[in-house]
Amino acid sequence: MNHPDLHGVFPAIVTPYQDDEAIDEARLRELLQRLLPDVDGFVVNGTSGDFPLLSREERRRTLEITAEEIAGAGKLLIAGAGAVATRDVIALTQDALAVGADAALVVTPYYLRPTPAGLYRHFADLAAAVPEMPILLYNFPQLAGQAIPPETVAALRADNPSIIGMKDTSGDLAYFLAVMEKTDADFQMLVGQGTLLLPALAMGGVGGVLAAANLIPGHYQKLRAADRALRQLGRARRIRIAGLPRRRAASPPHAGGHAGCGRARCL
Repeated sequence: MNHPDLHGVFPAIVTPYQDDEAIDEARLRELLQRLLPDVDGFVVNGTSGDFPLLSREERRRTLEITAEEIAGAGKLLIAGAGAVATRDVIALTQDALAVGADAALVVTPYYLRPTPAGLYRHFADLAAAVPEMPILLYNFPQLAGQAIPPETVAALRADNPSIIGMKDTSGDLAYFLAVMEKTDADFQMLVGQGTLLLPALAMGGVGGVLAAANLIPGHYQKLRAADRALRQLGRARRIRIAGLPRRRAASPPHAGGHAGCGRARCL
C-alpha cells in the first residue's frame, strides 16, 4: 500500500446548502476551486462538513464532486467516514475507496463511549475490512465524549499498518506529544486547530486539518513556508522520540461480546 504524504494544510470543507437543505453542488464546486491553489488537499465530510447530518448518499456525492474538481491537480482527498456503528464506518470507507479518496478520517464512536478495548476493536475491524484504505484516527474528545488513549493508538498502529496517522483536535499538546512518544516516526500527526499549527510542527507534526483554512488557507501556507527550520526541527524531534525505548502497549483482546451495544463495538 502506498501511504499518502500528509505534510501540508488541509481545509476541513464546509458543506453548503440550498434553501431546502439540499447540498448546493455549485457552491461546493466554487469553494473547492477557490481553495485549490493554496492547499495540499481537502478533508470532506468531517466535523465542519456536518457529517452527522448527511445521508450516506449525500456523503458519497460530496466526495464525487470533490474528486471531479481536483482531478489532475495533485491534491489529496481525505474522506470523513465517521459513524457510531462499525458496520456503517466500513460502508462509508468502502464508498470513499470507490470514489478514489486517498485516506479515510474516522472519528471515535460518539455518544456510546466505548472502552479502550472497544475502541481498538472498532478501528481494527475497519482496517481488516478495508485494508486498501489508509486510515487516519480522529481524536476530538470535546464532541466524541472521550479521547483515544495513547496506548490504544500505539497498539492500533503496531497491529494495523493501514492506520497511518491521526488528526488531533483535543487542543492538548501534552496528548499530542504522548501519542508521538508511543508511535513510530512514520505515524503522521496533524493538528485540528490553526492556533496550534506552529507548536505542532515544532513537536514533529506534519500539518493541519483546519476549518479556518476554508477562509484563509494562504495564511497557513505562509506560516509553514516561513517556519521551514521549525518543521525540520520537528522532524528531527520526531525521529528522536521514535528512537527512545518504549514499552509496546498490549493489544486489547479481540474476542468478546458487544456488551449490549448492538452495532457499535462497545466492549
